[in-house]
Amino acid sequence: MNKIFSTLLFCVIMNSCNTQNRVSLDELTLNENKQDLFQNKKTILETREINTTLPLLYTNDVDLYKYGNVKFIKSDENDIVLSKVGVLLENSSDKKIVGVVVTVEDTETSDSFLKEIIKINGTPEILMPIPKENDENQLLGYSAYLWRLKDNHSIVLTQSYEYTDGKRNIASLAYIVSDNIKVTNPNQNEHVIDRLIKTYKQ
Repeated sequence: MNKIFSTLLFCVIMNSCNTQNRVSLDELTLNENKQDLFQNKKTILETREINTTLPLLYTNDVDLYKYGNVKFIKSDENDIVLSKVGVLLENSSDKKIVGVVVTVEDTETSDSFLKEIIKINGTPEILMPIPKENDENQLLGYSAYLWRLKDNHSIVLTQSYEYTDGKRNIASLAYIVSDNIKVTNPNQNEHVIDRLIKTYKQ
């Protein structure tokens, strides 16, 4: 009996430790080593993230991360689109990160995520307001927000609204990027943050 109790207690402690050891994305300086952020979890390299043009190394094990008090929830493996957390690099072989990308496919977490970013960083500039409901009382489209932070990086958050089986769903896509990083497109001198603003601004 004592052995069973000890085993259960160990599992509870380990689970508590794992929860407490989540990486706090709101505390990153964007000078971290990419490997330190993944805790040996499986990662996937995308050589060109479409909105930033930069290489993106990411994981679907989002339960390793949090933003403020918001803990991200790992998607069901059968979901069509999976939540993910990744880091942006200037070059695929670089160790130092220059940005973070967060994709949230859960409505409740998306709502909490926006509120927590506002709580920590203040009122954003609205790049695209929340769309109005259509004649069928459906909210379709996206909204987008910008935070210019004091430590030479910015946040762009976009939230998309759609319906599945008649139920409203909200998904979030957030970029936390260094203001000094430029796109990788040949013959372009554009900063990544300016490209993101241009992409999402009304």
